Amino acid sequence: MEFNQKEPIYSQIIDDIKKKFINGTYLPGQEIPSRRELAKQLGVNPNTIQRAYREMEDMNLIVTARGQGSFMTKDLAILQAVRTEALNSALSGCMEALRSYGISDDEILEAVKRYLAKGRSV
Repeated sequence: MEFNQKEPIYSQIIDDIKKKFINGTYLPGQEIPSRRELAKQLGVNPNTIQRAYREMEDMNLIVTARGQGSFMTKDLAILQAVRTEALNSALSGCMEALRSYGISDDEILEAVKRYLAKGRSV
């Protein structure tokens, strides 16, 4: 994992775990790496991982059982909320960029339909 300088590392770690949850790398109820293990894998301070895990616990994205490890939530509503958040975030950025060129919503919608129908080329 490569970190950018624009965003806190713990936040980037949370985003990476969310992506892995969305794309099925981590399944509901699956154990995720321990704090120490992930810190070693990523080459970051364990306190950074601790902060990321604490935030994910607060979001109910992970559950930590003392002495057993940390696990992805089994709550499918949370998974759907994470998916929806990711989709809305990506769409928002895309829409802002396209609108800044003066492209109308109707043009964008038609381009998306063509993109999906023709195998990813507008």
